[in-house]
Amino acid sequence: MRIGAGFNADLPVPEITNYATMAEELGFDSFWMHEHSFGRDAVSYLSAAAQATKKIRIGVACLSPYIRHPVLLAMTAATLQESSNGRIMLGLGTGFPMRLDLLGIKHDKPIAGIKEAIEICRGVWSGNPLTFSGNVFSVKNVKSLTGRSANIPIYIAGWKKQMLMLTGKYSDGYVAKAGESIESIKQIVSAIKSSAENSNRSLSQIDVGAYLLTLVDRTKDLAVERAKKDPFVTYMLSVQDDYLYEGTGINPAKKTPIAENYFKGNVTEASSHITSEMIEAFTLVGTRKDVAERVSEFRKAGVDLPILQPISMKKDDVRSVLDAGKNLIEAGT
Repeated sequence: MRIGAGFNADLPVPEITNYATMAEELGFDSFWMHEHSFGRDAVSYLSAAAQATKKIRIGVACLSPYIRHPVLLAMTAATLQESSNGRIMLGLGTGFPMRLDLLGIKHDKPIAGIKEAIEICRGVWSGNPLTFSGNVFSVKNVKSLTGRSANIPIYIAGWKKQMLMLTGKYSDGYVAKAGESIESIKQIVSAIKSSAENSNRSLSQIDVGAYLLTLVDRTKDLAVERAKKDPFVTYMLSVQDDYLYEGTGINPAKKTPIAENYFKGNVTEASSHITSEMIEAFTLVGTRKDVAERVSEFRKAGVDLPILQPISMKKDDVRSVLDAGKNLIEAGT
């Protein structure tokens, strides 16, 4: 079984590098970093991880062409490809609109922006001079000074219908954000499959990955209660779209007190409104057996690459998640 390990940019680089090395030793397929607009940048982490490891694949999900011009994205990925000896995977997404607004960055025509970024990256990697005129990005006679790059897989991160259509038609893979449910994953995979088939491709040509928020403890009840109090989980549940709640049979109105209190800074009060049903719908928590069963459900829903993302950044908790991943890899189911 292919299992990935995923992290946010919440820890110092040396700690993340150690976890990349550990994931490789435990047999993980890939190591992924997710970037926040105002935190540490994912590229620096992955550069360090590439140097510290030898065989685990290195993925970033995602980088935005609105923040990094597609040519810069292409050269960054090419450099990581070189330093990792061909192990890099580039995830592309627009980034959160609200954060782009705070930076004063225009982000209209997001579908065109991602499509054009894919075309520009692949054009630069070809090693040939590239002239491209699009609705969002344009380049004139750009040629990589590093020459032709080995094939770099491009994954799309985005859950809107048009982004899923773009995935099926143009991408090598897809990365679902943390907090998707079994029901929403099924809908995502169905949309990608339909788009792929309409483009004379098959779903098997697209590697479907998903960040899965994970917490392992001695019992499921302990893990659920701990997850309820986690600030990141509280944030995630406060911004979760209503349709995701509806898809799992949870009344979206139950999100209101979570969101209202969270954005007022009352995180503890916000957490008190989180139900066990929410935790079980949008995270993987419990014993190793519980986590294994949930991973199996996500795989049946169409996820090729489950990416276990530790909810708690305490060393013992991270290690417990990585050990759970190791068990899944060894079990092969």
